[in-house]
Amino acid sequence: MSTEPRFEELLPPQEDPAKEALRAKLLKVLHSKGVILPSANSPRGKLWHLVNSPESSLTECAEVIQLDAALASRIFRVANSGAYGLQADNVSDAVLHLGLKFVREQVFNAGVFKEYSSWVLPPEWDLFWLRNIFVARLCDRMTAAYEFTNGSEYLACLIHDIGWLFLATYLPEQYMQVFSCGKPVGVAEKEILPYDHAELSAALAARSLLPPRAVNAIHYHHNPLVVKEGAATELNQSANLLAVVMNVCDKLADICKMDIFVKSTLTMEELAECPEVVWLNQYGPAHDFYTLAEEELAKSKEIFEAYFTNRKFQ
Repeated sequence: MSTEPRFEELLPPQEDPAKEALRAKLLKVLHSKGVILPSANSPRGKLWHLVNSPESSLTECAEVIQLDAALASRIFRVANSGAYGLQADNVSDAVLHLGLKFVREQVFNAGVFKEYSSWVLPPEWDLFWLRNIFVARLCDRMTAAYEFTNGSEYLACLIHDIGWLFLATYLPEQYMQVFSCGKPVGVAEKEILPYDHAELSAALAARSLLPPRAVNAIHYHHNPLVVKEGAATELNQSANLLAVVMNVCDKLADICKMDIFVKSTLTMEELAECPEVVWLNQYGPAHDFYTLAEEELAKSKEIFEAYFTNRKFQ
């Protein structure tokens, strides 16, 4: 029996009639929209399969990429950018030098941006997609310090806050109330909406058949710790590692002035002492957040500029 979470199960019925009406509207939209997976017969669909198969070769990927002119152009541009500095002569060279992980990230970027870039992006959220790219890159890199990664970590972070755009697009009145009622955003979400943005993001992830671990990490990334202080046992048994790392990366994005949802006063020094980082430090050396931020922000900006012009997906 499949253990994949069904997106309907993540959005349970509401006792409040008004919230139950909103739930019905959200479910109707979810049944018709929000799937990231491209058509299996399209070049991008074939690529999606290739980058998620351990038996695929970079040569196979390069051949299919060249059938998608837009994606090929973006990969070539990013590979030859200042942050990567490859100076490849063609897409095949870029793919062979940068590897499957890089190609997989670009395939995920293209799929997510194509599906969600038409959803409402509030004017004050210019940095939304840059922030998600940055968090995705950070999370994939940090998680790899503890366990093998397979790309689901990157994809999960790329959409972990997509619930906000879902709300802005399909429940605009309630979305505006959350940010204009004068209450803390977390409190306002619970009072006004049937589900908060993290729960909606998790439902969208389940809708696209992301692994249960990725769905759960998105669901709980604002409150990821499930153990008491000093009670760590085996990694992945004591808490959801991916949710903890996602939470830390979110905080680091805020420190880097991408605090677009709620203004943050957190400092690097405070980040190093927060409960999530203290928990992670039980399993390995402390991370150099200054270096991580500098390196990944530069590459994130190059990727963002390859896909977006004036906030619009190219």
